Formats: sequence, structure tokens, C-alpha cells
Amino acid sequence: MRTVVMHNDAGDVTGFEIGNLLIGRRGVLRVLKRIPAVTITKAPKAWAFDDDDFVHFTVNGHKFKAIEPFGDNDRYWIVAEDKAGRSEIEAIRQVFAERRLFGIF
Repeated sequence: MRTVVMHNDAGDVTGFEIGNLLIGRRGVLRVLKRIPAVTITKAPKAWAFDDDDFVHFTVNGHKFKAIEPFGDNDRYWIVAEDKAGRSEIEAIRQVFAERRLFGIF
């Protein structure tokens, strides 16, 4: 799956984005559950699409969110909630980057 690293104005990596054409909110949850260090603290509800931040999770004690920016977008963002969690982003991004959907990407 194609991923794009996101930076803040200072150039620090804050997260990454993925396209949601081939993966839905539940698919993001399934990929995250495959990471041994991930603990899901909020999962998407099947009937609710009004939550922009639809998955909350922790990795090694650091908090992260999966967000659909602006509520209706063609991208999902996976972002660290704090500076300390930014060190974990590359490992999470790598799991999504290696994920193959229907043999595409």
C-alpha cells in the first residue's frame, strides 16, 4: 500500500497518510491489530461515520489516532498524539506499506 509521510512546519515526522480507495475504516483496524505492540482503545462503529478520528490506539505507551480528515476525504491519516510517539511512526507505516490489497500496490 502506498504511504506518504507527513511532517509539521519544523520538519518533524508526525504521521503518514494512506489512500482509502482500497481500504476502509475496518481495514485500517484489521491492519493495526496485526501489529503485536498495538492496543486498540477506540474502534470504529459500523453504523457511525461521523467520527473523524475513528481509531485510537497505543504502541509502547504512546497514543495514536487514525483520522479521516474533514469527515469525507480520500485519505486516512495515522498520527501520533504526542512528540514521544513519533519514534514509533516508521514501524507502523512500514506495516501499512508492506500490506498488499488484492495484489495491488
